[in-house]
Amino acid sequence: MKVHERIKQYIDSCGLKLNFVADKSGIKPKRFYRIINGDAPLNVDEYELICIGLNVNPGYFFDKKFLVSKNLRTDEKMVS
Repeated sequence: MKVHERIKQYIDSCGLKLNFVADKSGIKPKRFYRIINGDAPLNVDEYELICIGLNVNPGYFFDKKFLVSKNLRTDEKMVS
């Protein structure tokens, strides 16, 4: 899952409106919508602003729950 998809999933799960998050992040709504929909690249500065607006640690969207291998499910363990 791409970062913008993780952010959108989080916003949706919290029941937040995109305009609200854009405002809290200090990003113009049109630009914010383009980022969240994957129509524009997300740069590091914008990512940081979004995390601040959502009041989450910047590492949150790279947490284990978002990073699932194509070959392994999260509940499976690698066997050596």
